[in-house]
Amino acid sequence: MAGLAGEPAGIVHNFDTDEWNLSNRARLTDSLIETDILILNTGGEDYTGLRDFLSRRGFKGIICLWMHDNHIAHSANLRTVLEADVYFCSHHGAQHEDYLLNSVSLSAPILPACYRNLPLDTVRSLMARHADLPRLSRVVAPYFLYRGFKRTAYLETLRRECPELACFFTDENDRKEEYYDAITEEEKAARWLFFKSSIVVPLHDDLSIRLFDGLIWGHTVLVPGTLPAFDHVVDAQDAARLGIVRYDSAQGPAGVSKAAREAIAIFDRQGQDGVRRRHRYVMAGHLHGHRVRALLSFLSDFASGHTVNEMVRVQIGQESRYGMRSRRPDRRPLL
Repeated sequence: MAGLAGEPAGIVHNFDTDEWNLSNRARLTDSLIETDILILNTGGEDYTGLRDFLSRRGFKGIICLWMHDNHIAHSANLRTVLEADVYFCSHHGAQHEDYLLNSVSLSAPILPACYRNLPLDTVRSLMARHADLPRLSRVVAPYFLYRGFKRTAYLETLRRECPELACFFTDENDRKEEYYDAITEEEKAARWLFFKSSIVVPLHDDLSIRLFDGLIWGHTVLVPGTLPAFDHVVDAQDAARLGIVRYDSAQGPAGVSKAAREAIAIFDRQGQDGVRRRHRYVMAGHLHGHRVRALLSFLSDFASGHTVNEMVRVQIGQESRYGMRSRRPDRRPLL
């Protein structure tokens, strides 16, 4: 198995040299000829030409895509799945999945988002060192502001009208200079560690990694009340045990403020026991390694005939799409 991960928009095809460079950190080389399964994390990039590139170098393995941003960048994603044998979406829902159906690659079960932010060593070290640190009774909201999405205006409204929120917003065009380059990992971590709660504000009805970011730091997390992707991954008992509070987006800032006060009160009642419980929840089942093992387990089940496979037809506007879907017998996501 070879696993290659690129940063957003970090995969570049040099047509002069016919090389693929993944964020200057890894290259697809001739050693991949011996690979059985190639797993690529994709964030809305266009991989057109990848299959031909690998085939000309003797690659005979299976190309798997884990699509972190299938809820946006539809055109690029649709071109990319045509380069794969199997693709796994992160985000649940017909509007996020149906458009990808095609006659080339297999639609596998949902492989949900997981914790993939700051290094785990940083998280563990700071959590241990500052276990007794008093936290601020605020709900932290660290987000990039993407232009053209309704979420940006919604976040700006929350910043103005919700005193319970501590907002760290960065314009999408400034994120490299102002976020990735300007502050250290410890400073990024401080934005999580110093607060009792955090909020999930989806970009487009998706289960954001902000859920796992918050829980791993011990937060009681605010999540929209109408978010099928959340209910698909976290059951009601776990949500109650972890102190996850649902808010009504339709109520605007007032609904968020009400949920924020409830989340902070839960944090105060549960104390350090609650912090440790939420941290362990992510560490025990929602890291990158857990998802990769689930992916490989599904491939094994598929190869041995222990999956439910069906041809599916969907209507996307005036166009009909056909493709094969494979699911676990219980139709659950891969966790």
